[in-house]
Amino acid sequence: MNDLHTEEDVRGFLRLCLDPGRGVERAPLQLTKVMPQALRDAVEQYVPQLAELREAAELQEEQGRMARQRYADELAAFIHGDEAGPARMPHPRSPTRTDSVRQWGAPSCR
Repeated sequence: MNDLHTEEDVRGFLRLCLDPGRGVERAPLQLTKVMPQALRDAVEQYVPQLAELREAAELQEEQGRMARQRYADELAAFIHGDEAGPARMPHPRSPTRTDSVRQWGAPSCR
């Protein structure tokens, strides 16, 4: 990755990552999950708004993991008849899809 000196170098390397040949093709979503930090830094140097989107996605993924754990805790409490404990405490309002649209704008089909 030391050869990524220009925006076109970065784009070319990403294209190669998506379609390395031999019948292998990857989706950009797969790439977002395995892209090394050095490559992310190179991309975000040319497209800074991608850093904001990545950070928002990472935050929402973490919130999703926390919500899933809370759900599992609540289910376990129900199964065992436990009506007390932290799982039963009210929690702050979770963001809704409407909130996301307000914050990030409506999805587009570009």
